[in-house]
Formats: sequence, structure tokens, C-alpha cells
Amino acid sequence: MKVIGRALRQTMIGLLLVLSPTLWALNHWTDSIFTPPRRPLLPYHQERLNNPTHFALKIQSYTCLQGKAPCLVVESDPRYISNIGKRIRQQVASKQAIAPYGKILGTVVLLHGRKGRKEDLLPVAERFAALGFRCLLIDLPAHGASPIRETYFGATAFERQLPRLAFEDAAQHFNWPKQPVFLWGLSMGGAFAVAAASEAPDYWNSLIVVSSFDQMERIMLEKMPQSLQFAGIWARAAIDQIRQLRGKTVVSTITPAQWAKQVQTPTLVVHGDHDQLIGVQQGRSLYEAVGSSQKRWVTVAGAGHRSVLSTPMPLYAEMGSWMLKHL
Repeated sequence: MKVIGRALRQTMIGLLLVLSPTLWALNHWTDSIFTPPRRPLLPYHQERLNNPTHFALKIQSYTCLQGKAPCLVVESDPRYISNIGKRIRQQVASKQAIAPYGKILGTVVLLHGRKGRKEDLLPVAERFAALGFRCLLIDLPAHGASPIRETYFGATAFERQLPRLAFEDAAQHFNWPKQPVFLWGLSMGGAFAVAAASEAPDYWNSLIVVSSFDQMERIMLEKMPQSLQFAGIWARAAIDQIRQLRGKTVVSTITPAQWAKQVQTPTLVVHGDHDQLIGVQQGRSLYEAVGSSQKRWVTVAGAGHRSVLSTPMPLYAEMGSWMLKHL
């Protein structure tokens, strides 16, 4: 009976897609959101991986969760300090006391954005490592070297637990001492981070969300190709039904603003006011939904989605100070 039921569902899906070219195109476009093309390693990735001491880093690779979550562990190399490391330490030290260079205070789990990979966050890790944070960089599902084909932006039970379980696996493997643990996510990684913090409200010492969104459906409607926009509400409802029949997570369930209501972790939300991909109003909506009484909003003036981490604003010092405050 199960085989017959599955065959009937597949037949129904096939008929729907054949009878409606628009629906087929919309379904194909939607699938591309959840299975993006994978980026290869870039020169700046290779530079850091091949010569970590030049950046005052120690980098180790590990396949967390039996290969489901390829990871990098990044720590400062106490023998050296880079100019970037000196700069962020000076910026933070002008506001608060900091630990001696090379002392590890805790671990921050770093989650990359869509179409990214863990190596994208090596420059982020370089800065946080200089402040005393061990960094765990994870390839999220459907990205980098992850064997998982699709990503659902933190909407599934596995994805909500992924940051915590990967950290616990790495901590056991490397025999890390019990220390504070923090969570940091960029764009799609921010959605994963909110989901993880909602799943385990008392687990993380603090949460930082950079350039993320409140509802996936809202973004997709705004970014839908012009050729499909005329399809209207009927097609949007139908695509959820098609995905449900196929056993896929439906778009309307990817709602970080709903998840954020369960977040009790001290939370810093950062967004550029010139973000054309995820408008600042979406970031603000996510921030307002956060349930924690300890939360802070930071606007990065003049920053777009890709430039939010590279403006003259000392944003890394702001983020580092937030984590140090919640040790």
C-alpha cells in the first residue's frame, strides 16, 4: 500500500507539473533556493589554510557528526599576532578589560550564508580568535563539503540541533574544557543560529545574528523572477502543496521571527541599512521578535548585504565586546 501511495503521489505531482509550465518553472526555481550551486575554495581560503601562521592562526579540520558537518577549528597562535589581531584588541581594550593574548576564553560557532562555505568565515575567525575565542566553522547542509543535498534554513529538527551537536562532537574529540559557548550566524547562517538558540534557550552564552531575515516566504516573494510574478497567490499556495507531496519542507514554515520568540539568549542583531537582498526592515522585524530581555540592535551605516562586515565601522569590536560581556 505504501508503494502504491507513493506512486500515486508521484503521478499526481508529474501531472501537475506537466499541465502547468508556470508551476513547473516556479517549482524549479524554488528547488534552486534549497539546493544552491556549491562554491569552490577561493584563493583567500587557500592562503589561510596553507599558511595559517602568517595570520597568527592554528587551523584543524574535523568531520563532525560522522561526516554530516565538515568543520574547521580555528585558534590564535600564541607565538604570533597579526595586525588585524592587534587592531581588534586595541579597539576592544579601549572599552573594557581583555584577557592576555593567546588565552582561550570559550568557543564561538560560526555559521556561513547561502552559497557560502565554512572557509568564508576564516577572516571572521581571525578577529575573534585574537580576542580569545576558539572558533568552530561548520559547512551547513547543501554547502561546501557537506554530504547533505538540501538546506532548509534551520527549519528541520536536524538543522535546529546541528550547531549544538557539532560543537559537542568537536569538544569531545579535541577534549576541550568546559567553557562558555557562543553562536554567530550570517544571513542564512543567522536563521540557523536563531533556530538553534530557540531549540536550546539556556545553552548558549550569547547569540549574534548578522543580516538575516524574518520570513523566508517574504524574501522569495520579493526576489521571485519577473517571469513568474504574475502567477500570484494561487501558484505560491500550490508550490507549498507540491513540496508537501514530495516530502519537502514547505517555504511557509521557515519563519525565524516565530522561532525568535523562544530565544532567551542575550542577542545582538546587526544589519546594514543599504541591504538590497534582505531589507533592513526584515532584520528589524527579526530583532523585535527576539524573546530575550537582553538584546541589542546595531545598524551598519552604508552597508549592503555583502559589505556589512567590511565597512569602516569597528563592527568586529562591537561583536567581540558583546561576547566578552556575556562570558
